[in-house]
Amino acid sequence: MNLKTLLIITLFLVLANCASITQGTNQVISFSIDPIEAKCSIVNKDNATVGTVSGKSNLLQVSKGAGDLIASCTADNHEPSTTRIVSTAQTAGVIGIAIDLGITDMITGAMWKYPDHVAIVMEKKKK
Repeated sequence: MNLKTLLIITLFLVLANCASITQGTNQVISFSIDPIEAKCSIVNKDNATVGTVSGKSNLLQVSKGAGDLIASCTADNHEPSTTRIVSTAQTAGVIGIAIDLGITDMITGAMWKYPDHVAIVMEKKKK
């Protein structure tokens, strides 16, 4: 195997396992919220609002990152609800650690992933 072939194979492996390229740095989270009239504010670890969702408008595009998100929900006649949306390392990001120490994927947030779907069920207020 000559040097040119070795370089091409190495480049292919690096790009194929880079989460920044294969998985992207953003993702869409879908929410199931009960009651449908509920409104939820989603904030990041710095308490900055990322967006809002409801039972009627239930998709939110977020930037990936290591920090968890918090969904704070309110609805008439229901107790306020808080749900933690946990960020976990995804396989492509973990493999990237072996190639370039995962530096690119850590900086861009691509090595992390939130769940694709979050279900929130609020409790009715006691009378």
